[in-house]
Amino acid sequence: MSRENEDTNKHTADDRSIIINGDMNNSNIIIGDNSSLTTSLPVRKSEGSAESLPQTVAANELMGAKLIPFLCYAKENSSGVREFRERLRTETWVDPWFDEEDILPGQMWEGSVTEAVHNSHAVIVFLSSIAIRTEGFFHKELKLALDAAAEKPDGTIFIIPIRLDVCEVPERLQPYQYVDYFGDDAHKDRVYSSLIKALKVRAENLGIKM
Repeated sequence: MSRENEDTNKHTADDRSIIINGDMNNSNIIIGDNSSLTTSLPVRKSEGSAESLPQTVAANELMGAKLIPFLCYAKENSSGVREFRERLRTETWVDPWFDEEDILPGQMWEGSVTEAVHNSHAVIVFLSSIAIRTEGFFHKELKLALDAAAEKPDGTIFIIPIRLDVCEVPERLQPYQYVDYFGDDAHKDRVYSSLIKALKVRAENLGIKM
């Protein structure tokens, strides 16, 4: 080492001197009492460092996602639909959207429904003789659902009509296979199982874990 470099790397504090051999990134530090410390190399960010955290969080959010079916019904059928919703909620991967529970006090009701239909993964349409013959927001919800379905790729399971009693299926829904959720309990159980199979197909297409 030249005299010039030696002078540069030598520092004195009172009667204890610190000599740095080499550069600051990879050197031995010799203290006046001849003890030494070795400086560490700069820390390199690993692939699992904080920089990769957003991707990890996003993956975890996807794994925890649930299928959200919008429940479209007439108010006159609310009690039966409420029971059906409770049955759906026993499926840990399903989180049905039900206006009585999912619209908060003070929220704009019509806007909340429109947004919910747009963000839902499927729409279960509950048909009944009173629903199809009575004027009301049910028909507007149905139109919103059909408009949303028009944006889906062909073959997507999105609209699922369910009859709650013997009634005529509206012409707009006739292209879709419907099921009858009335009669004895054994029949209802079979229909429910069929519905769950359809929702599982939709969930698989969306990458939702079941």
